[in-house]
Amino acid sequence: MGSIVLALSPLAAQADVFNVAWDNDLFTGQDKGYTNGVRLSYLTDSAEQGSGASGAFARSVKHRLSWLPGVGNQGDEHALTLSLRQLMVTPADITNPEPQLDDIPYAGHLSLSGTLWRWNADSITGYGAHIGIVGPDSGAESVQEWVHKVTGSERPAGWDNQLGTDIVGGVQLAHGQKLGHWGQPGQIEQRVALVGSALLSSFRTTATTGLIWHMGRNLPMNFVPDYAGASSAIALPGSFNDSGSGWSVFVGLGVDYVAYSYLEDNSGPYRFKESPVLGQIGLGATWQWDRLQAAMIFRATTGEEQRNKDNFSFGTLSLSWAL
Repeated sequence: MGSIVLALSPLAAQADVFNVAWDNDLFTGQDKGYTNGVRLSYLTDSAEQGSGASGAFARSVKHRLSWLPGVGNQGDEHALTLSLRQLMVTPADITNPEPQLDDIPYAGHLSLSGTLWRWNADSITGYGAHIGIVGPDSGAESVQEWVHKVTGSERPAGWDNQLGTDIVGGVQLAHGQKLGHWGQPGQIEQRVALVGSALLSSFRTTATTGLIWHMGRNLPMNFVPDYAGASSAIALPGSFNDSGSGWSVFVGLGVDYVAYSYLEDNSGPYRFKESPVLGQIGLGATWQWDRLQAAMIFRATTGEEQRNKDNFSFGTLSLSWAL
């Protein structure tokens, strides 16, 4: 890996941001269900403050989508995220090369998404679309084999049974609203926010709502600090503060309604039936120094599969750079 040079100049209110977020259930000592997810994201400069090419691009998208509710409001900032995401699911026993019809099938997913964000100190809204592929062309098999080789884990033996190739896509909406803020900048601050999102997709259609409590010193503007690789990039706008350093911890509770699951609809002989309602809890911490930010999040949900009520969990390691 090449060297990274970190500039020491103060940050503007908004700048181009690059983020990599890695989900893996090995962080929580297990390997089943949602096994691995990686998201590479780029957030453009602000349409209102950016003078370069990325700011101009954000202004162009903002102008074309000004018919959407809230887009173009006076005093708000706008920026665009572009994300490349890969995720994979596996059964509990990855050493068995035969189809495990009483468990979830192997599946890989690769997608590209774009989201226009508009935000201020009290709310954030994102409108996005994505397109992707399911099956061997997602590259999930080779990535998991490499990760398990690097980490010294057991080699997954059942990828020959993964779901076949298919094109999927859809649209998404996310919104966050700050409910309260206590404390002064430079001291310990606390915030509470309400979050909701909807995903209409031929891969997974869901509706989610939840509450997030956020505490720290020199909190950045992003009051929805969800950096999980499989989620939207709602945490990126406003994710760097002006002071150049700070830390935070947060707890989130949520409910997820699953209206459609590609995995369930295409599981064929597998006796997999997804639970329509999932409870979620997330715990995380962030640290920022100048133009670098790191976050670690642990998330657990109630059982994905109706017959198996065991909780499943995963961890996310997120790294962001303000360019």
